[in-house]
Amino acid sequence: MTLAEIAEYAHVSKGTVDRVIHHRAGVSERTRKLIESIIEEYGCETNPIAAQLKINKEFIIGVLLPPLEDGGGYYAALLKGLRRAEEDLKAFKIKLDCMFFDRTIPGEAYNRGKELLSHKLDAFITMPVVPQEFSDLIPLIGDLPYVFIDTPLGVTQPILTIAQNPYKGGYCAGRIMKMIRGSGTFACIRMFQSAYNLRERVRGFTDFFANDSGSRIIDTICSDFSNSGIYNFMETLFAEHPDISGIFIPHSEVHLASYYLINHGLKNKVTVIGYDLQPSNKAGLADGSIDCILGQRPEDQGFEAVYKLYQLCILHQDIPAQIDVPIDIYFRENII
Repeated sequence: MTLAEIAEYAHVSKGTVDRVIHHRAGVSERTRKLIESIIEEYGCETNPIAAQLKINKEFIIGVLLPPLEDGGGYYAALLKGLRRAEEDLKAFKIKLDCMFFDRTIPGEAYNRGKELLSHKLDAFITMPVVPQEFSDLIPLIGDLPYVFIDTPLGVTQPILTIAQNPYKGGYCAGRIMKMIRGSGTFACIRMFQSAYNLRERVRGFTDFFANDSGSRIIDTICSDFSNSGIYNFMETLFAEHPDISGIFIPHSEVHLASYYLINHGLKNKVTVIGYDLQPSNKAGLADGSIDCILGQRPEDQGFEAVYKLYQLCILHQDIPAQIDVPIDIYFRENII
């Protein structure tokens, strides 16, 4: 039976039947049992796609990301995937409302998120790269379905997290460093101290070498992203640790450090492993300034986030609570 036939049979409105089907409140227990018994006996045929196409209402998804010019193109790739899904689903009036925050400015992630959540939204997608600010932001989301991409935040319960396991990624980077360089002194260079993903990647890298008595791990933080700031940081790092034979950078800005090694004639002595196959890092692989890149498919993450919200909120389908992003490994020989 169709939804309309069930409503006619039970002498109720189609809205009442819809509330029962989707387990919403506002229906008396007697009416709910009657409708459920009819569905159990005759079945129910619904067409959510046709129903949504008839509704002249936009489904607005708020998107909160760092600026597109940051991350060496990584955030731009995330947005590209989000926009691709928006275009594919435009018949269902799905629209993105995007806002951006500078993670280097304290409080901006929270403030921009608060501003975005004041808009009329039906769902929310973000990457919680500033853990405390996003923990404070979560209560403002209320009952809005929300998805995390790129970064998990374990103290919350989004309907879906799409992310790579950062500890396993760091451990994998350690294994690759060992295969290329053997034992030695290896520097992990982070540019954001509080980011969960970066801490976990460094922890995984460090744990890989835990039983290697011939290796030493230096965990460092470079907080000045300017060319001169990175140059001075690298100068100090190699002055204090001239025996460094490998560098692991657990985020997109790998090229910023790798070219220092080229310019100072150190590249043949130092292996460089980093994250994200963005244009600058791809060029680094091609010219030999970077030895290996671990990828996490940002465009696919963005696309899946929008598409899964469509499946959940428009088609009323079940979706997984987590999608694990594979660890892609790139060398000069397998980049396209």
